[in-house]
Amino acid sequence: MTQPSTIFGETWRVLAYTLAIALAFIALEQAQLAVFSLPSTTQLLRRAGLLDATAQAALQQQAAQVAEASGEALLRLPPGHRTAALRLGYELVYANYLVAGYAMAPPSIKASARQRVAPRLAAARGHAAGFGLGEFDLLPADTLKQFSEVCQRYEVDENGLAARIEQQASPLHRHFYLLGAQLGCEAARVDDSGGRFALPPATPIRRHAVLAGIDEALWQPLIAEPGDETPAQVQQRYRRAIDMLMVEVARQDAADATAPIAGPGAKDPR
Repeated sequence: MTQPSTIFGETWRVLAYTLAIALAFIALEQAQLAVFSLPSTTQLLRRAGLLDATAQAALQQQAAQVAEASGEALLRLPPGHRTAALRLGYELVYANYLVAGYAMAPPSIKASARQRVAPRLAAARGHAAGFGLGEFDLLPADTLKQFSEVCQRYEVDENGLAARIEQQASPLHRHFYLLGAQLGCEAARVDDSGGRFALPPATPIRRHAVLAGIDEALWQPLIAEPGDETPAQVQQRYRRAIDMLMVEVARQDAADATAPIAGPGAKDPR
């Protein structure tokens, strides 16, 4: 028969191993965030040709094509359609990131986390209502790998929601949605860590912002790397940058409502 002392020792050994593994994952995440938050990241992107003038010109050309292909939708969709697409992506992925952070937690903890983000998921569904997208939910995240890749999984459109938005609305709205998704993921990371972790995905944010017709002065702060700021300052700065973007998108929506309707054979002034 196994002695109680042996059982007690084995239990503590398992707990110690579990704690060591958890601490190792935390240390790895912190190291990755530190590396990718270094100022050298921007220099590496420039050397890779991701921030040069040629790439920017190509994006601007694509943006013009997106705008032309989306002109009819700007007339057809209900007021606030740009904001709705942006907020849909933002609220959905913000909620998904927070829930995914409990990938390895017991079911009861996962359920509690999902309950806390229920208002954000409801808001996302409300913003989606005008597009006729049908049902959708958070992406599943039951492993650390699924958690670490949750933002990228939206970028590659794992659930097909971006494609449905483009089909029901336009390419422009697809980019507003995907921009919101990337911003929601980063905002959740910044807020959840109290500003200690900031890893803005510069390339997709820049791409979707340009293709959505967002001015550079508004998207640049959204990809800025933390400098000599306190975590609280990082958090406040990112919130302000998102607020400024939302104000501008709302202004564009308001301009849609007051712009003259183009007559037969005339070009839409937007």
